[in-house]
Amino acid sequence: MTFPTHFLNLIARGAAALSLALVASHAGAAVIAQDGFQSYSTGALNGANGGSGWGGAWSATGNANVVDPAANLSGNRALALTGNASNAAVRTLASSFSGDSLFVSFLLQADRGSSIDRNDFMGLWLDLGTNNGGSNRPNIGIKGNQDSSSATNDIFARTTGTNGSYAPDSNLDVLDTYLVVGHLYRNAAGNYTNFDLWLNPTVDDFLSPDASFTGNAGISAIDRVGIRLANLDSGDRILIDNLRLSTTFQEATAIPEPGVLGLLGLGLAGLAFARRRNT
Repeated sequence: MTFPTHFLNLIARGAAALSLALVASHAGAAVIAQDGFQSYSTGALNGANGGSGWGGAWSATGNANVVDPAANLSGNRALALTGNASNAAVRTLASSFSGDSLFVSFLLQADRGSSIDRNDFMGLWLDLGTNNGGSNRPNIGIKGNQDSSSATNDIFARTTGTNGSYAPDSNLDVLDTYLVVGHLYRNAAGNYTNFDLWLNPTVDDFLSPDASFTGNAGISAIDRVGIRLANLDSGDRILIDNLRLSTTFQEATAIPEPGVLGLLGLGLAGLAFARRRNT
């Protein structure tokens, strides 16, 4: 049976549009909150109110500023962090998250002139109801040269306490950009108990995190994100970009799920077929 060209074009356009709509809908459902800092002017982060999924603007000290990085992370803006401050930047979610599984991810860079020495610290913390600098709460970020086996690993995750689990070979090189992904979860009702960590993961890495930490986080829900800075020397500047909280590993790593890719491929294939029939 031969279908009219206009009918094939209609099917192909509909399939492609449906596929793209499903991709957009899936991403929106998976993302709890995100901020890429691209919509902000350079200068103080305090009062900036972009991104999505938040309950208000950033509350920040002078330790947190929006800059044009020397080497772009994902665009021409990034958040620059310097000095020492328990609550250098804090932002609340539009609604409290109480699911069993939460992914947090961001791009990370040590800016030109930085030297990540022993105990230099930048921790992105997750908490409920208070800005306590992440004390005894989940943290993920930099704790310089703390691995006693090599004294070079810098990227850590922890649910509580002052120690952490470190990604192997995570010694930060200046101006290199790293994707840091954490998975905070619990296996039973109650508080969060596990924090897995990946450094520069691919789609196949979900079952093999680079590090894992276990301990009672003291909270069973999350309504805010903050950043704590400590022991950063003069000249040290840590940059982060593409901060997001999400419910899937694929969204945390910005990798679409295979099923969605398949639907997108189906729509594009239909479009290509219609074009071939039209020639």
